[in-house]
Amino acid sequence: MGREAQGQKPRIDPQPSADHIRTGTARYGPGETNLEPEWATEAALDPYGQLRLPNGESRSLIVIGWSPSAGRVLRVFIHPIDMAAGHWAGGSAAKAKDAVAGRYWTERRDREGHDG
Repeated sequence: MGREAQGQKPRIDPQPSADHIRTGTARYGPGETNLEPEWATEAALDPYGQLRLPNGESRSLIVIGWSPSAGRVLRVFIHPIDMAAGHWAGGSAAKAKDAVAGRYWTERRDREGHDG
């Protein structure tokens, strides 16, 4: 699946879920990390980001991507607003589990080796 819709760069709108993203520890405890919506946007727009489908019935996608500002790999849930225009809304975000982050870096190194 391409990261661009009909030649347009995807756009992520974090506002609907900004407070949700910022308050992970309130919902899940001190083992979780409070994130900034901008970090989730960075990860969602990572050119090496990896798309996943969530379990269950959902119209959202999961993007596994690197956020330089957070200094870590994040798991970002995005929902389509206008897929033809490449407009998505951020739904939630969390730090990626170690195994998921490890797969991200392995796949990114593989892709970087083939991109140049």
